[in-house]
Amino acid sequence: MPAEQHYGLALSSRKQLTRDCAISIAPIPDQLTLPLNQHGDELLTPCIAPGESVRMGQIIARPRHGYGACIHAPVSGRVTALTSCFSAQPCNVATPCVVLHNDHQDTPAATRTGMPDWSALNSIDLCSHLALGGIVGLGGAVFPVSTKLSAHVRQPIEQLIINGVECEPYITCDDRLMRERAEAIVQGVQILLHAAQAKQATIAVETDKPEALAALRDALQVLNDTRITTRSVTHAYPGGDEAQLVRQLCNREIPRGKLPAEIGVIVSNVATVYACQQWIKQGKPLISRIVTVSGQGVSRPGNYETRIGTSMQFLLNHCGAENSSGSVLIMGGAMMGQALAHADYPIIKASNCLIQAFPSELKPLVPEQPCIRCGECAHACPVHLLPQQLLAHARTRNLTALSELGLSDCIECGSCDYVCPSHIRLASRFHDAKQLHT
Repeated sequence: MPAEQHYGLALSSRKQLTRDCAISIAPIPDQLTLPLNQHGDELLTPCIAPGESVRMGQIIARPRHGYGACIHAPVSGRVTALTSCFSAQPCNVATPCVVLHNDHQDTPAATRTGMPDWSALNSIDLCSHLALGGIVGLGGAVFPVSTKLSAHVRQPIEQLIINGVECEPYITCDDRLMRERAEAIVQGVQILLHAAQAKQATIAVETDKPEALAALRDALQVLNDTRITTRSVTHAYPGGDEAQLVRQLCNREIPRGKLPAEIGVIVSNVATVYACQQWIKQGKPLISRIVTVSGQGVSRPGNYETRIGTSMQFLLNHCGAENSSGSVLIMGGAMMGQALAHADYPIIKASNCLIQAFPSELKPLVPEQPCIRCGECAHACPVHLLPQQLLAHARTRNLTALSELGLSDCIECGSCDYVCPSHIRLASRFHDAKQLHT
């Protein structure tokens, strides 16, 4: 049984494979594929045509109904096709996409300029401009940041929580970002404070990232903005969940079915904050992201700044990944990540990590046994649900009971799976049960 702490599970982090690997620039392929559904359920509308020349940073797809964020050309070159492709999120679902041929010139779009007077904008105009930059949550949810920050129109925002926790095993892209680009992150926090009209911000960093915490504090000392502070939080899984952070940092509970903004709090990932700074201060839209490539099946693990649309296989080849039939490819972390049948998917905005793992690295998949009602799953649940009861009602498809038991609050972190002595795949059952509500 794994060691447990008050704030969650103490897992083997596997971060030693990449935590000391500085961010490096990944090579750029000749062809890039950009799915048009990278922002949750929103399907964007292309605003280019096959055969058309594009410049790096040019908008190539826009939201249909004002909600969402734009997609930009990550390279200069030519549009070779508007077609359909398979994306890793949602996995194995065909979606419209734009295919670009890279001319390897990186000729920038004419509109690529920063906004030195951004603080003079009103908050709504600043949020609208963030949407034009294609900025979404890079911690996994890919929710458009402009929509999240504009919540202050309906509810005053007291507190920003900047999430630098990164509790998933293997992933170190945010750790390296904080260690290497702390100054840009704290400038990004200032931008978010203005956009959300918030009074203060706290940057939360786990205790296992002392270098990141020191870098941020040094940057804040230079910035001398008393609205922004740092906070060291317990290293445990899933400590990066926003409900846990709000509880730990603000001593407040998010009501069932509500968002943090409805109690005056907004949570944003450090990579998202950095992307906002790059767009507002430097005029660089979200055309790349840092991807941790790790696992024992990779000979050159590390943290690679990768253009959106790059083939996963292309990136894995660069990192010396072994194409072993016994290895497992995962996008995301070892707990909440998506196992992929192959690497013929493009890197998307949600791709924070690729793990090429051998079975010996992962928890073995063994046959399920009957529930023994030990209660370990309930004890491990970070949002205080009752997985035993949820499982019983999921099996009978009792939607009323599932709703009353708070199924919608399940974050699918897999903690219940991890501690279950009967090896019941609870999280996947709860994921499937949620689909019955839609």
